[in-house]
Amino acid sequence: MAHIRGYTHVDFTRGHVKQRIIDGLQKDAGASLVALAIDHILSLPASQLIDPHSLAKTAVSTLRHGAESGQTEAWIRGQIELAKASVPDGTLRSRMPAELIAPLREAIVLPVTPNRAIVGRLIEHGAVENLLRELLVGALQGFAKRIRPQVPGAEKATSRLRSLKRVGEGMLGGLGAEIERQAEQKARDFVDSILSSVIGQAADDLCDPAKAASYGRFRGHLLDQVLDTPLQDLSIEINKMDTDALLATSTAAACAMAERPGLEAELSALFSDALSKLEGQTLADILADADVSDDWRTEAETRATAVVHSLTATDDFSKWLDRLLAD
Repeated sequence: MAHIRGYTHVDFTRGHVKQRIIDGLQKDAGASLVALAIDHILSLPASQLIDPHSLAKTAVSTLRHGAESGQTEAWIRGQIELAKASVPDGTLRSRMPAELIAPLREAIVLPVTPNRAIVGRLIEHGAVENLLRELLVGALQGFAKRIRPQVPGAEKATSRLRSLKRVGEGMLGGLGAEIERQAEQKARDFVDSILSSVIGQAADDLCDPAKAASYGRFRGHLLDQVLDTPLQDLSIEINKMDTDALLATSTAAACAMAERPGLEAELSALFSDALSKLEGQTLADILADADVSDDWRTEAETRATAVVHSLTATDDFSKWLDRLLAD
């Protein structure tokens, strides 16, 4: 057979076989092996490739290490300081791709009617109450000053009072201050009595289906303001936050979550539930459903083939292959 194929001598020694394997992997066989491996992985059900228990254990371990490691906090602080020191010119709109901004804005301006109970719980807060209280009290006091009647002969009375200024200045000033104090207190008492109703009306307005489109446009307006604000101005506002306080809060929250009893079991159940919904789908099916292009595969095969080439050129691979052929 060897003679028919044109070979006068075929060397079946171990060294020859080994060299042919290495030469093949260094050439086209390496690329074809990578392609074969990727095809096999893509054909497997996702449930066979992912172990929920191991994944949950790894996630919890990583979270704990990150929360307890001072190096992680130092790295995050360094990245924040680096970002603060290198703020580019322009706006977010000029830095973000248009194909991302357009669908984002379309989603934000949708006429959505929020849940009334949830909105009520969100705005029933001391900060909102104090803001509304001050606004309403100020409005009432301003309105009272504008409609205060002009007393006939007030100018003459004022001129006569001037002659008694030295005698009655303290008394009149104190009386005026007391009247203003009582008026402000009455205004505050009135506002306090209607504040709950005002907050309720605000929640009703926010959840009114007839105004959903208007509030949608308002959300779009807020997004536009953020996108069109110079990055330098946004940086100034962000820098007002205490980096150390944010880091300390984040670290404390991460530690509390990492030490939470049953976290690993909860994550495992979450991953298991997600995998069960795939109903035996392969990775290829999942990628197809997500409409992911094949560009990733070209890059992955190129990189994996380069790894195969570099691996098969090492002494460790040569020794491993010797042991394999010896068996």
